[in-house]
Amino acid sequence: MSQCEEWIADIQQYSSDKRVGRTMSHHAAALKRHTAQLREELLKLPCPDGLEPDGDNFPERSTGLKELPGPPDAEKPGGSQDSEGQL
Repeated sequence: MSQCEEWIADIQQYSSDKRVGRTMSHHAAALKRHTAQLREELLKLPCPDGLEPDGDNFPERSTGLKELPGPPDAEKPGGSQDSEGQL
């Protein structure tokens, strides 16, 4: 999850660029949404046999994604994207 959060932070650095800013903002919003869905699905999975559950640390580390600021022109529902966030 931390790798996804790093990717989001990297993409957001380009959101103020005049040439690619809008596209990168949309990509960042889609990546945030997909990362949140991934986190939800991972939390539903049972811990494999022989491993200790690390549930105490996982939610704390992954909440950093919720604290990242969104792009100024954040993706709005009902736009020109299909259900997968594709343009």
